[in-house]
Amino acid sequence: MSATGTGRLAGRVALVTGGGRGLGRGVARVLAGLGASVVVSDRFVDEAGTAAAATVVAEIEAEGGRAAADSGDIASFEGARAVVQGAVDAFGRLDILVTCAGTYAPSTILDVEQPEWEGLTAVHLVGHTGCLAAAAEVMRAQGDGGRIVTVSSRGGLFGPQTAYSGAKAAIMGLTTAAARELEPDGITVNCLLPSALTQLFPMDASRRRFGGMPLSLFMEADDIAPVVAYLCLDEASGVTGRFVYASGADLAVYEPPLRVEGHTTFVRRTRPWTVDEVADYLPSLLRADG
Repeated sequence: MSATGTGRLAGRVALVTGGGRGLGRGVARVLAGLGASVVVSDRFVDEAGTAAAATVVAEIEAEGGRAAADSGDIASFEGARAVVQGAVDAFGRLDILVTCAGTYAPSTILDVEQPEWEGLTAVHLVGHTGCLAAAAEVMRAQGDGGRIVTVSSRGGLFGPQTAYSGAKAAIMGLTTAAARELEPDGITVNCLLPSALTQLFPMDASRRRFGGMPLSLFMEADDIAPVVAYLCLDEASGVTGRFVYASGADLAVYEPPLRVEGHTTFVRRTRPWTVDEVADYLPSLLRADG
């Protein structure tokens, strides 16, 4: 790779979707601080007409970094491909993709409506899949690997908001499959499960105690960015298909969803079960795994 600038990511080009605010802003700034040229992709414009992406670019440039803003819509494959191509046009290549763009709706299964579901999946599923597909194509053609970090949530497996949880769970499956597919090309794909105070999630830590995690001590979004940055470094080349929880200074790694090895009781019989036999045995197995 080219060697412009200094730092552990010198010569690399990163695209951060949702990079204008919250977690994405912190990630963009940390990657730039490590020497990467960063494309900040964000559509948000405040009431004064100031684009969030442009603000972050100005912050990066004021600190001596290289950055460009993009206001494209990643909620379609066409839009996602255009954003990825925009990063290549801006800096000549693409080495890192971090997909922070997201939205939120608290609907349960009893009140979710199709327009809301389609809005969530357009940003989370179409946006993630479209960006990953386009970025992987560029990285594979370059021939020297790459780093992709998706953003899901513990809510994908433990949350009560059906639409949001469903979309986030799908990102976990996407991460696992893409990691396996792209590993021969030296492209890693890992999933961040963050818990932070952002514009989408202003609620305090007391409302986030699920998925086996204790109460967070502090929840600034910027504190999570170094975890993402590590997954983008050369020394993380052997880390792929993993699910990393981060909140403040808390770190944990979840095993891949539904993984059997190591923590699930497995039973095999030489003949099929009857309904009565299942009713007799399965409750004890559920207690053992619970």
